[in-house]
Amino acid sequence: MITIADTEVDLAPPPAQDKNLDMVRNILLGEHARENDRRLASLERFVKVWTNSVRDEMRKNHDAMNHEIHLIHDLLAEESRARIGDAGNARKHYEQAGKNIDSLFRQLQHTQDAFAQRLEQQREDILGEIKQAAEQLRNDKIDRKALAALLDNVTRQLTLDAV
Repeated sequence: MITIADTEVDLAPPPAQDKNLDMVRNILLGEHARENDRRLASLERFVKVWTNSVRDEMRKNHDAMNHEIHLIHDLLAEESRARIGDAGNARKHYEQAGKNIDSLFRQLQHTQDAFAQRLEQQREDILGEIKQAAEQLRNDKIDRKALAALLDNVTRQLTLDAV
């Protein structure tokens, strides 16, 4: 009901007119409305199917990416463990090589000391032999001088006897 300047007007059509109006609407627009309803229902089904398909595809992609991430994480963890192990092995080899170098250095030092001692002993032995040879040469020289003096005397006597 509408009130216009203190007058009430009833805008509701009588019930018989409602049926007639619906019938006219149905005749004029009914097929078009039903076609629109079918199209709308078809579109709703398509959107629902497409949405479910996209959701499923996204879920599959998400699961695949999670699987890839887990695989990469496992590979990185394994690589990290391997590198840590390799670093530990390298450290052990480095320490062992250091010990070996120290041992070789001590052996070299010992060998050098022994060589120096042998060299000094040989030097002393050679000096002793040289001194002994020099002494023998002095003794031999003295004998030669005596022999020369003796021969000189013999020569004088022979020359005196011959005169």
